[in-house]
Amino acid sequence: MNASRAAVMVIGVNLVAVWVAAAAGGRAAQPPRQPDVRVTQDRAVVEAQSALVEATDRLRRHTGPSLEAAQVRRDPFSFAGARTPRPETVVAESATSEPTPASAPAPPDIVLQGMAESRDGETVVRTAILSVSRELVFATLGSTVGSTVSGRFTVVALTAESVELEALQGGERQTIHFR
Repeated sequence: MNASRAAVMVIGVNLVAVWVAAAAGGRAAQPPRQPDVRVTQDRAVVEAQSALVEATDRLRRHTGPSLEAAQVRRDPFSFAGARTPRPETVVAESATSEPTPASAPAPPDIVLQGMAESRDGETVVRTAILSVSRELVFATLGSTVGSTVSGRFTVVALTAESVELEALQGGERQTIHFR
């Protein structure tokens, strides 16, 4: 075999190899498939729901105590430093008191609504603002006007947070605190 024939054979084999490689490579590379649109929408909805639940939990943790726990319990009619009894203690005090006899008329519903102070010269005059059967009564200590409550009680003592009443008949005493 001569040199020119060997060169033609080498070139021919190389051309066939290049042609086979080009033909095989063109068929193997296919475009990627598009994902199903319904699957991606469902996945997005699930991710949005979980993000919303997490954000709601974070907000609840950071908002602090509930509204009932955050309420301030104070009496606008009490004086500085005077503490009002909690409702539980008022109920406990009323539960331990002796029941009234059946023959005595029922005591009127008396609620201490507030306390006012005024000065008469150098003396301080306190006035209790009482609600007696849904009517306001101003009761002071030692004055003739307002010292009788509901025609059945006399004001015996006034403090910054309570009124002590004495029954006109029988002399029974009753102390009323702020509610």
